[in-house]
Amino acid sequence: MGFLNEPNLVQLREITEAVVKDNFLELFELKSRPQGSILVVTVAIDKKSGPVTVEDCALVSRDLEKRLDELNLIETAYLLEVSSPGLDRPLRNLEDCQRFKGRMAHFVLREPLVGQAAFQGRLGEVVGDEVEVWLDKTRNFRVPFTEVKTARLVVEI
Repeated sequence: MGFLNEPNLVQLREITEAVVKDNFLELFELKSRPQGSILVVTVAIDKKSGPVTVEDCALVSRDLEKRLDELNLIETAYLLEVSSPGLDRPLRNLEDCQRFKGRMAHFVLREPLVGQAAFQGRLGEVVGDEVEVWLDKTRNFRVPFTEVKTARLVVEI
């Protein structure tokens, strides 16, 4: 990467996970990328219950910046961005599908199922390695999560 070598990337992840956990949150995603002469570190945080607040992001940002500066882990100028996964967040696993049961989701499959490779439906029960998807109030089917290429929540207004 140029800015961080592999051991530093591992240490960055460990430090970030610890800071996020200390604030009673979960690390959803951690990315770093060079942008000109600085390193941009993007941290997405999540909560088991309720939405991530601006205060949550500010706490993690302040605590993580302090910790990174103490350790001098990033030896160049960096920009730290802390946010939530968003309203249209990806569904990464069956636990996410169970957590957001009842919400509308958009699926893209590896191979077409029920005649389509992409569709929207309401999340139902998770049974074994499958997620139930309701196309409407009377039609549902189960999708093996191993066949899901991508899945995201749909913002409903």
